[in-house]
Order: sequence, then structure tokens, then C-alpha cells
Amino acid sequence: MGDAMVTARMPQAKKDAGNQVLGRIGCSASQFINSAYDYLIQHGQSPFDVGETSGGALSAQDIAQALAQIDEMCLPASNRFAAMTDDEIRRERLARHGLEVG
Repeated sequence: MGDAMVTARMPQAKKDAGNQVLGRIGCSASQFINSAYDYLIQHGQSPFDVGETSGGALSAQDIAQALAQIDEMCLPASNRFAAMTDDEIRRERLARHGLEVG
């Protein structure tokens, strides 16, 4: 099965700020979105359901929990690549797009 594209709309400033954070924690937008979908499928709920019972106001604990979940979501992919050579990473990426390397 091939890859599918997910499209979302948001203000440019939000996208830029989010991409800065993702870059800082070593996670791409695609990795983050895939991890969010994996969590959603596995748990049957959003990984971002914090503060909903408090009328939308987030406590410091809610924010810390959400940040920990985000960090956790990005770790598997970055750890996987950390143990691979550059050549192995290239081969995996090409294979993911249906291309074979001789």
C-alpha cells in the first residue's frame, strides 16, 4: 500500500513555530503526524486530550503532560535512525517509496 497525503490548514505563524519546535526535538512534521495517528489507532483517543474537563484552561501539569507525550511520540523514529548508518537510512527511505537500491 502506498503512502497517502494528509493536509491541514493553520496560520503560517503557527506552522513556523511548530516546525521550530519539531526541529529542536529532532522530529519532522511527518513523523509527528504519523506518531499521532499511531497513538490514535492504538488507544482510540487523541494524545492531546488534556485539560478538557477544566473548560479548556490548561494547568502547568496538563502542559507538562502534553509536552512529555509529544517528546515520547517522536523518540521511536529518531532512536531508530540513530542506530543506522547513513546508507541504511537512505535505503530504508527509498524502500518506503517503492524504490530498490542495487
